[in-house]
Amino acid sequence: PFPMDFFHKGVSFTAEGLPYDSPRARSMLTKLPEYAVDAVALIPYGFSPRGEPRIRIAGRSESWENEDGMELLAAEAHRLGMRVMLKPHVWRLQGRAPIPDGEARQWLAEYRLFVIHYAQFAARIHADIFCIGTELRGLTPHDAEWREMIAAVRKEYRGPIVYAANHGEEFETIRFWDALDYIGIDNYYPLDDRYSAATLVGKIEAVQARFQKPVLFTEAGFGAHQNSHREPWEDESTKPLDLAEQARSYEALLRAVYTKPWFRGVYWWKIGTNGYGGAENNSMSPWRKPAMDVVKRFY
Repeated sequence: PFPMDFFHKGVSFTAEGLPYDSPRARSMLTKLPEYAVDAVALIPYGFSPRGEPRIRIAGRSESWENEDGMELLAAEAHRLGMRVMLKPHVWRLQGRAPIPDGEARQWLAEYRLFVIHYAQFAARIHADIFCIGTELRGLTPHDAEWREMIAAVRKEYRGPIVYAANHGEEFETIRFWDALDYIGIDNYYPLDDRYSAATLVGKIEAVQARFQKPVLFTEAGFGAHQNSHREPWEDESTKPLDLAEQARSYEALLRAVYTKPWFRGVYWWKIGTNGYGGAENNSMSPWRKPAMDVVKRFY
């Protein structure tokens, strides 16, 4: 059976330079419980290289995110006592907006095939939660189509379902939150220069109060560079390294939301299969940086 509501002490575990089915990826996974991480997001990609309304599914191919590797990692995560979120992304469609209505409906018909495939895969690996989409703000205004898609997914997968909305307009205007089990947000709202999260908490609580669903941060993060609290979404920056800035921002966000009754956890962006990060790396990865110690303390 699937628990439908639980707390997620998560990280996004992404294939970086090494595929999910590599021995090193499995070794990296075993290190995460040392930081009290009890949930990982596995992220397969669909591709639309020419921008046409067609999505190629990697499936059991040789891609870094191949399904054989994800199945192995999901089994290993479960053996280690961790839960698994399956969170598909679509390369080059993600974040695109606006999309004219006719073209959007073509994309939605194609995306429905994509998401049903991964709903079936989520059932096969017994993923503990399934994310039906990530930052598809050019498509989410089509409420009726999403409600039909959610109903179709529930026929294939019996666990809890979330959608990962981009912070801002998409998150604040989606109308189908009531059809899901969680309100999901890729939370890159900035902190103010006093590291206060009051504004972002207010925006989230306005949506939560309307739909009365628990809120899951399907992503959140800050780079390890100067002033990343102002633009949390900026990765691989040319700005100077600042490990303390990243840790301070993690601390500020967690302090603001961790005990809120609506908050159900976070999947930090990101920890890679190759273990990249460290004291000289200014990317968003918290691995081998002070931010990871903040995560451990809260988790």
